[in-house]
Order: sequence, then C-alpha cells, then structure tokens
Amino acid sequence: MATSLEDLPDGLLHKIIESLNFYKVTPIKIHMRHKPFRNRCLSHPVDPVSLVNRRLRRLSLPILFRKVCIRPYYSNAHVSDILSLMLEALKHNTLMPLIRELSIDLKGCAPVRSCEDPVTLLLIDVLSRCTRLEHLGLPETELGYGDQRPIIEALNSHSSENIRLQFMSIEFDAPESFNALRSLSLSRVICQNWQRRHCSDQEMKALLAQGLNIQSIDRSRYVDGSWMDGNYPGLTRIYGWNGNERSLQSTIDFLLRHPLLERIGPEAHECDMTPWHATFASKMYPYSFKIDKWNGVVKINGEWLYDNIKITFLDDIAHGDVETVETMVRTLRKALPQPSDCPHLDVGIDFLSPVGEYMTSDNLIGILTRNTNYPVTLNHSITLQLGTFVCVILIREYSQERLIAGFESFSRRLDQVLPRVVVYGQNPRGGLI
Repeated sequence: MATSLEDLPDGLLHKIIESLNFYKVTPIKIHMRHKPFRNRCLSHPVDPVSLVNRRLRRLSLPILFRKVCIRPYYSNAHVSDILSLMLEALKHNTLMPLIRELSIDLKGCAPVRSCEDPVTLLLIDVLSRCTRLEHLGLPETELGYGDQRPIIEALNSHSSENIRLQFMSIEFDAPESFNALRSLSLSRVICQNWQRRHCSDQEMKALLAQGLNIQSIDRSRYVDGSWMDGNYPGLTRIYGWNGNERSLQSTIDFLLRHPLLERIGPEAHECDMTPWHATFASKMYPYSFKIDKWNGVVKINGEWLYDNIKITFLDDIAHGDVETVETMVRTLRKALPQPSDCPHLDVGIDFLSPVGEYMTSDNLIGILTRNTNYPVTLNHSITLQLGTFVCVILIREYSQERLIAGFESFSRRLDQVLPRVVVYGQNPRGGLI
C-alpha cells in the first residue's frame, strides 16, 4: 500500500496533477518583460508542483505546457527587436515539443512583406519546433494582412494532421495579399470571424474552395441572401442575419448543412419565416404577439429557441383580469429555454392592453416570482426588461415625480425573491430606467 506520493504510479500522479488545473483551459501566460512563472499574477496552478522534484517536474511539464499564451511587451522597444528576442528565446527552449495549443499576440506588427520578415521567421520557427502542436492562435492578426504564403506553406508541411492555425478575421490589405494565397490549401486555417466589408463574397467563395474554415459570420447591414448558398466548415455563430432573405425551407436547409451552428443573433428583422419563430409561435398559442426586431436564438438539444427576445402581447385583456396576465407570462416562460439548458436569458415583456391601470407592484412581483423559476446560482442569470406598463403602475403608487424612487424600491423588493434577476423598466417616453 502506498504511504507517500513517491509510492504512487506515474499514471495516478499524472491524474492528481492534472486535477489541479480545474478548468483545463488555463494557459501559461508569458510576458517578455517577466521571467516565466515567477510573476505571481501569471502563475499557473500546476507550476508549484513542477518545482518539487525531478519526477513531479517530469510529470507536470506536459500539463504545464499544454497551453501557452505569449504576450510580447513592446513598451518603447521596436516591434522587430522584440520579435527577434522571442525568436532567439524559442531557439533555446527544449520544451517546445510539449506545447499543444499556442497563442501569440502580434498586435502592432506591420504586414508581412517577405519571407525574411520577423513575424514570418517567428511563426515558421514555432511550427518547426512545436512538433505536437494542434492549435496556433493569432488573436490580433488578420488572414490576408501581407504576404502570408510562407507561413501557410510551413503550416501545410507540419507533421501533425490535427494542427490548425487560427486568425482573428480576414482583411486583404492589397490585391497581392489575396493572390499570394491562391493555389494553397487552407484546410488547416481557421478564421474566427468574417465581415463582408473586409472580404467580399467572391473572395470568400474562393477561400472556401481552398478549404478555409469559418467560426462566425457577421452580415450586419447586408440584405443579399446569396451567401446562404455556400457551405462554411466549422461555422458556430452568425451575427446580423437578416431573416427576410430566404424562405423557411431555405433557412432549414442552411441550418442542416451547418450542424455545428449554435447561435444566431442579434438579428435585425421581424420576419416569421424562420424555424425558431415557428417553434415560438406554436408554444405561445393561443396568444398573439409582436417581437422586437433585435433578438437572438440558440440551439439547445437540436431545437432553436430565443434566449434574447422582447415581445409585446397584442391580445385584449379585460380590466382587472390579473389572472390572464399571469397566464400569458407563464406561457412565455414555457416557450423559452429551460434554466438548466441556458445560463442567461434576456427577456422583454410589454402589453398592448393597458394592464398598468389596474395591476399593482405586488401583483407583478408575485407573477414574476411564480413564473421566472430561474436557479439562484452564479452561473445563471436573467435580464428582464419590463415595458411601459410597469411605470404606469409605479406612477399610480408613487406619483410621476417619484417614479425613479418607486422603481428603485420595486427593484429592491424583487431582488429579495429573485436575486439573480436584473430588471429594467421603460418610461412613457420609451427610455429605460
């Protein structure tokens, strides 16, 4: 029976050390102005274990160097000088083969213009030394910013089949930059975001044909729907999708071709020709409503649901019928994602019928308490935007002059029963309070 850590087998010790990195996403952060791992603010949870003895260091290093984040500190130094120092430091580092995920912040660097450029030399050297690298992230660098052909060629020559190079976005600073990438395979390249104003639809079509992977698309201010004919490998998010572009079936076909897609929004449309609107309308039956044009949806267990929505109930409600108001709110809650599936909801509620003329703040707090049903945890929250009806209630109870004080009192009372709910109201002029 083991009586000390030294008696435990390597496999078990490895699991114990790995458990210290609770979230398994913590990277080592190296700033060029600090000696690595000696800055307390940048310490990695596994770092102290690696300093105990040789055996624990041997077992700790693959965990410690699995994810590395390099942040050059430029200060008054020339960018090329800092990059040269980084290149020299990496040449003498025997731990490079342990790195699986590496992020290098190249913010402030000029576009790559030649194979002798410091950025090119640095990245090619990293690719040659990190033989087990799976992900190289450049969070401040655009694909197409300068002549990146040598970098992509080095990427394609890497021994690992799983390696991926991720750029922040796409932006061609000159026609030569786009031409430099032609004929190259981009199947190992990921673009974090595509904005049409920086890369045209035709340019994107050519890049996709070369194998480029796209994580998110921003279609803000563009209503042309031809982009939906394409296939975007790796796509997980879309922003600014104008839902008036295509038919319901066309939208469904697009979603089926992109199984990794998990979020769309915020959308700027009032179109009902979408799967999420059809699902929502069926769950809201028999009530009629209008949805504000800014909303967002998320895919949960294969179903698209609103997690960011503001609606106005259009049905007539008899004066004093608080019970019907609560039934409407309950119906809305059932049409939204369940708390266990969605860490945050952003919901707006208003009524065309003048419910504020007879409801009380106690009525409203009771309705919200009984129908919000959201976990009181740090990982769950809800933002609730109440329409003008709440101000009508508070003006009756406190007066127009004391509306703000009345709303503050209402918020404190609501916080006592729903502490993870952030509430806003809308004054008669449409402004938020």
